[in-house]
Amino acid sequence: MSKQLVILLFNFIIRPEKTWKECSEKQDNDNSGFFQSYLYPVFGIIALFAFAGILLQLKVWNVQIAIIQVIQKTIPYFVSYFLVVFALSRLSLKFFGEKLTNSVCERFTGYASAAVYVTAMLYALLPFSPFIQILTVYTFYIVWQGTIHYLQIKRENLTKFTIFAGILIIFTPLVVQHLLILAMPV
Repeated sequence: MSKQLVILLFNFIIRPEKTWKECSEKQDNDNSGFFQSYLYPVFGIIALFAFAGILLQLKVWNVQIAIIQVIQKTIPYFVSYFLVVFALSRLSLKFFGEKLTNSVCERFTGYASAAVYVTAMLYALLPFSPFIQILTVYTFYIVWQGTIHYLQIKRENLTKFTIFAGILIIFTPLVVQHLLILAMPV
């Protein structure tokens, strides 16, 4: 299962067009398999990498600081996922004239966030390398391919929707993380 998860994550980064087409063929209304085999394990890996990364940084073993860091580095992606799904499902009809169901928005957001999740994993493990976060910009291309092949957004709304969804997917975790750091200083 974890091998398939890693392959799927990197397929969305390496060849998003083909991967979106494959996901488009397997669409269904039941997202329980998506949550169990993709999304929750991704959040678990982010938490595991954050824990390992903080233990590698600390000179003294301090579980309390490690757990606070894990919370600050994992929860923003979890919370922002649901905020983005809510925003896309509610605002897509109002701003873009596209009716997107909650289940479609859930899968789209989870898959389109592949570059953000891989960046979070790498940055949690290697926080001393800020260049890793540049990978998140690639999210716009993944979202672009997803809007064409998975959501099948109308041509005239394609660019606006891609920019809107990409900004939400990239910046919502940063805002949530900033608020969480303000609420839970180390």
